[in-house]
Amino acid sequence: MRRTGTQAPGRKRPRCVAEATPDRHNASMTSPAPQPLPAFDVVLRGFHRHQVDGLIDRVNFTLATLTGAPVFTDAAIPIAGLPPEQNPDPITAQELRAATLDLVLRGYDRSQVSYVLSDLAERLDDAESRTARG
Repeated sequence: MRRTGTQAPGRKRPRCVAEATPDRHNASMTSPAPQPLPAFDVVLRGFHRHQVDGLIDRVNFTLATLTGAPVFTDAAIPIAGLPPEQNPDPITAQELRAATLDLVLRGYDRSQVSYVLSDLAERLDDAESRTARG
């Protein structure tokens, strides 16, 4: 299979929300339609799956709270009437970038997870700046 772009040979990018809006800077101000969760490859040594899933749930919950629309359809979203302890803790873009993930056997592919988390950090930055502006 022939690959295009600057992607290293042998590395696959996960199917994720970044592909839904190729030029995000020129996209309309409305949130894109929620996408299914990205499908990460499981590799011999990768990021801890539960930690990655937890981070994605926290980001999805935070973005749904700030923008009114979740990024992923299968991740955590705010539900009215749920006790606060059942909702994931909100997360900032700075916390997401500083998060460390354990390397384990049979974890998620590191490059795919890094790609998705950096995209989500940018989305959090955008949402936080819009909220700060009012």
